[in-house]
Amino acid sequence: MLILKNEKSPEIKPFGKERKKMGLYKQGEIYHMQKTLDGVRFKRSTGTRNKKLAEKIYSQWHLELEEGKFFDPEEGSKRTFTELAQKYELREVKKLKGWKSSQSYFNQVKKFFGSYLVSKIDTPLIDDFKEFRESEGVKPATINRQLNILKRMLNLAKKRWQWIKDVPHVEMEPKADSKRVRYLSFEEYHKVLSACDEWIREIVMVAAWTGLRLSNLINLKGGQVNLFNRTITIDEDNTKNGEPLVIPISEAVFEILKTKVKQNGLSDQFIFMRHNRPLYKLEVQRGFKKALAHAEITNFRWHDLRHCFASWHRQAKTDIHTLADLMGHKDTRMTMRYAHIGQENLTNAVKILETYYLSTKSVLVEKKGVS
Repeated sequence: MLILKNEKSPEIKPFGKERKKMGLYKQGEIYHMQKTLDGVRFKRSTGTRNKKLAEKIYSQWHLELEEGKFFDPEEGSKRTFTELAQKYELREVKKLKGWKSSQSYFNQVKKFFGSYLVSKIDTPLIDDFKEFRESEGVKPATINRQLNILKRMLNLAKKRWQWIKDVPHVEMEPKADSKRVRYLSFEEYHKVLSACDEWIREIVMVAAWTGLRLSNLINLKGGQVNLFNRTITIDEDNTKNGEPLVIPISEAVFEILKTKVKQNGLSDQFIFMRHNRPLYKLEVQRGFKKALAHAEITNFRWHDLRHCFASWHRQAKTDIHTLADLMGHKDTRMTMRYAHIGQENLTNAVKILETYYLSTKSVLVEKKGVS
């Protein structure tokens, strides 16, 4: 039986250097073993009086603990998902990038599974969760984000905390793979700008021409803008891939940033301000939504400005690897989700191929008389 760190230990009778070295001790005539892992102290009887056998049992047990293979049925049968959620929130959640945006997903998972024992969570129950969320009108992509959190929690319960023996199969929602495609044509883009109030127009332009996320823009400070080199730098603590990002400043936004830097002065001052205070994410989104309504632009949201940046670049024939660097992506597959080629560009590509084919065919006809 395991004894957690908060439980009182029985009297330990040391038996020399081995006890210090291996975590073995005698209780009565029987050898016992103990080890602390991730803040939890595990204890168990070897069931033997034989010292050499006890050392072998301890070595195997120690290895199983380290590899996450040890499992105590009694321990796993008394832990609830609420306890797992508390442990996960305390030790893991804030280590994740963007954890604040994932908090609502975590809360929904905790709400549904909270009363269940961790050992009782199985694939049919997980399917019930998916059906419940679908009945509430939740999109497949959102359900998958919640399922990813659930998988992470159950994997920790098995490998790190030894609360369960196996992790149940979690099948993701396949419908989430259908990607939403929306970006603005240049005509639509100028319609939106015309409908924007001045304070929102500036940040919209910088977003569209840098591809930066809204969180990066509202937290942008003077020290991150280099007017001489015409670059914006986002440090590794504020990027999703954990690496610094340097974005060249286009002519379209250079004058905006130049004015803002001179206006706000200090390097630790926010670039975008309103009423002498930093912007709030919600007020930017509301202001943008208002401009979209006035411009009669539908099915568009703030994050789609990032799609504009990527798609405009691809249509201008920026290669995918360069674009991935501009967007801070380690994998070009993610970039492809943002970069959409317009129908006109696709049609032109086919025409280019046709022209090339016809020119090649005419050469063959001349040389070989092929029709």
